Amino acid sequence: MTYGEYKEILNYELYRHFTGKLTLLQKIRIRYFQPNTNCMLMARKMWYYYQRGGVFTILSKILYLRIIRRYGCVLFPSAKIGRGFHITHPTGIVLGNCRAGTDFMIYQNCSVGGKRPGDDWPEFGNNVHLCTGSVVLGHIKIADDVVIGAQSLVVKDITESGIYGGNPLKRLG
Repeated sequence: MTYGEYKEILNYELYRHFTGKLTLLQKIRIRYFQPNTNCMLMARKMWYYYQRGGVFTILSKILYLRIIRRYGCVLFPSAKIGRGFHITHPTGIVLGNCRAGTDFMIYQNCSVGGKRPGDDWPEFGNNVHLCTGSVVLGHIKIADDVVIGAQSLVVKDITESGIYGGNPLKRLG
């Protein structure tokens, strides 16, 4: 990822919900005084540093620890998240070494990871939403345009778009 691509992704993620021209005061409020955008900015910077390698890997690890201490969420530096990443409430999130497409949204207290140490990680399609408290475990694939409801446990592939929820997981809509 080049620096230009990194800046373009940041601008898209910060201001995509706003139409029209924003004032300087609005841009400052969005960028510095909202915990969700601040956490997302730190995560993007961490992922950018990690991809550059070398000395930047150390900087990414420092940002990793800073995100844990400041927001209480664990976002692995090696995760590969597409454009449009959004954290709604940055508390209690564990996002392991997963892959996600564009417009990935995650709410508070979600966990994404492997079932056992050394396990493969989940892969998400485009436009996936993980609602509050959902857990996605193992080497599974989630299709495009999927919403996983609150307090749901996902341990099997989801092959078609829709709304899923519950434990055991079932299609709701």
